[in-house]
Amino acid sequence: MLRPDDRRVGFGVTLLPNALPEFLSWCRTAEESGFDTIGVGDSQSLYREAFLAAALCAQETKRVKFGPRVINPMTRHPAIAASGAATLQEIAPGRAVLGIGSGDSSVHNAGVRPARMAEMREYVQAVRGMLTEGQAQYQGETTKFTWGPVGVPLYVAASGPKTLELAGEIADGVIIQTGLLPEVIEDSLACIRRGAERAGRDYAKIDKTWFPWVSVGRDKAEAVDRIKHSIASGAKHLARFTTEGKHIPGQFVDKVREAKKRYRFDQHQMPGSDNVKMIEELGLVDYLADRFAIAGTVEDCIRKIETAAEAGATHFWMSVHFADKERFMREWGETVMGRFGR
Repeated sequence: MLRPDDRRVGFGVTLLPNALPEFLSWCRTAEESGFDTIGVGDSQSLYREAFLAAALCAQETKRVKFGPRVINPMTRHPAIAASGAATLQEIAPGRAVLGIGSGDSSVHNAGVRPARMAEMREYVQAVRGMLTEGQAQYQGETTKFTWGPVGVPLYVAASGPKTLELAGEIADGVIIQTGLLPEVIEDSLACIRRGAERAGRDYAKIDKTWFPWVSVGRDKAEAVDRIKHSIASGAKHLARFTTEGKHIPGQFVDKVREAKKRYRFDQHQMPGSDNVKMIEELGLVDYLADRFAIAGTVEDCIRKIETAAEAGATHFWMSVHFADKERFMREWGETVMGRFGR
């Protein structure tokens, strides 16, 4: 088994810029607590502008990597994304990263659809081309970026086998949103490896980080109760585009599909929302918590991390969408991260 002080395990955190003064305080606390990366949620209808918030994060911190997690091809042209990412890197050299996904609450609340696989490929390649070569072909036209080159690592968020393979082909890193069950971890890594090998890339050089929701309580039930509004989003991710190849037990497939149909994007990540009531009615809470969350007592969380690390997940870019984030981050840094050699 993994030793509790094994230094291979790392932690990042994603924060939603609901209001800038408190968001900046969260960023300072995240760095002080030992997190290595801060992701800034991008959902223009729900939160403050991600690139502006990330720029302020850069000014409030000195060490952590940071950047939008994640933008999408449907609400930001790749030239806009490249300029934003390059500006962040100019503000804080060597620290900026950019996450790209197909689109979630940001697209649904804007009335547009998520990006398809081919659109994701073209978009990531266009952003990379502009950052490294100053221009790229996008949707049949040449799009230009005149003040590069700028080296910003591009991460692709993936919640299914095809997107994991795509990330292995074209991304510097992968934000893996498939869950923390050992068999799911192993299969997700195999998908990334297939994509990397198909493209002739070095699999070992692709950064791989896992996306859990995290909560600590007096017991697991209390901890899970605090993040039901977040794990409800896990059901939606499982049913995005298809449920095929996603390791969903047969008794939950129809319930997961129903959860996707009923999900309220205008209440995304909101405590007490209809999404919480929905997963309770469908009997999905325990399954989603086991698959997507690190939740329970400190010792429960450490055991979950150890088990996941044994299967190959050694970096966790986690989300903490609940009240009193600063107390949580400090205590997580002292207790859980402290046990893994912070």
